[in-house]
Amino acid sequence: MKFWQSSHVFQHPWSTVTQAFWRKYPNDYQSSVYGTDVIERYVDADGKLHSKRLIISDWNIPSFMKFFFGETRGYAVEYSIVDPVEQTLTLRSQNINAVSMFSMREEICYKSVGETTQLNHQAEFLFSVSRIVDEAAENWLVGTITEAARKGLMAMESISVKVEEEMRPALTAIDDIISTETIRSARKSIDSSITDAEKFIDSSINDAEKFIDSSITDAEKFIDSSIEYIDSSVDSLTQESSVKFT
Repeated sequence: MKFWQSSHVFQHPWSTVTQAFWRKYPNDYQSSVYGTDVIERYVDADGKLHSKRLIISDWNIPSFMKFFFGETRGYAVEYSIVDPVEQTLTLRSQNINAVSMFSMREEICYKSVGETTQLNHQAEFLFSVSRIVDEAAENWLVGTITEAARKGLMAMESISVKVEEEMRPALTAIDDIISTETIRSARKSIDSSITDAEKFIDSSINDAEKFIDSSITDAEKFIDSSIEYIDSSVDSLTQESSVKFT
């Protein structure tokens, strides 16, 4: 039995990489993959997307193994789960033909890490043809999966760039809408502030005018009252001293 693993960091957000994953086949780098067929797909109660797909590919079996396999076309079943909350895409796959001679299991996880996406890929495979070819076959498969993974990364990177290019006009339009709405909102806020300030100034002027009018009225009343008091005092003094003032 052989074990294999690798990791990679995509300089793209998880949403972009997951879109690229679903659009991965066919691509210009992995012509050996003929295609995929969705067998089952559903969303569970937690909002996770579950998919079951059939992957059909050419194994490119070396000549010393063709005697044992005969059929060079490989079939594998892939189970995947997309968790939009945790932002993970996990999948596992296994071959479903030639299982009496070898088995190959793969586990892959795409996980969001900030504005990047972490890929972890591991596989295990076991040949049980004969002691003569098992070791050579497993070594061949290590080289095959290493090369396939390298081409897969190139394909994912290419498709991720394409996804971002396709999304750019929509994102630009959204930014324009947000900018327009922000300007409108700012204008409304400024207009509202100006209106409130004008109302405050008008109210302050009215209050000041009322205060001034009231103060003038009180002053006039005070002056009139003082004049009456003075006149009354003069009359009283005149009567007492029998002096007539003109």
